[in-house]
Amino acid sequence: MNPQDAQASLDQIRAFQDRTREEMVRKIFPWPFVIISALGLFAVFASIDLGQPWDSVARGLGLAVFMGSGLLYSFRISVHPKPTAPMIGVFIGMTPILLVAFVIGRIAGSLLFGVPAEGLLSQATVGAALSAVVYIAIMPVVRRIITSIALQAHGSAVR
Repeated sequence: MNPQDAQASLDQIRAFQDRTREEMVRKIFPWPFVIISALGLFAVFASIDLGQPWDSVARGLGLAVFMGSGLLYSFRISVHPKPTAPMIGVFIGMTPILLVAFVIGRIAGSLLFGVPAEGLLSQATVGAALSAVVYIAIMPVVRRIITSIALQAHGSAVR
């Protein structure tokens, strides 16, 4: 192999790495999966005030939808970024944000709307709706943060 062939091979490898990064950034958190996850999150939080056995059924279905959409998303993408500690930290950091939104929505449901503490249309339903809306609203920010972490971890910025 002469030096020109070696350089051509290296250039081709770099081009493939750039395409891989572009694909990874392009496919992070597509909106259909975000919305389906938000519906699962809504079901999990709204089920808190339901009576037995409906709370367990709704919570199980909500968790299945929330986690299933994440698993389906991970199987559908062709490029899998290696999770790093900052990426995991972003996802862990989302948890208190969503819990605070749920509590604020629950209090607002009680004070502003006068909804009952138990039943199908309860304070938990209002809190769950607010949590789902917050989840959808923070996804563009989470997408940008995860994109920048992935690009820092896997090479230079996408051209």
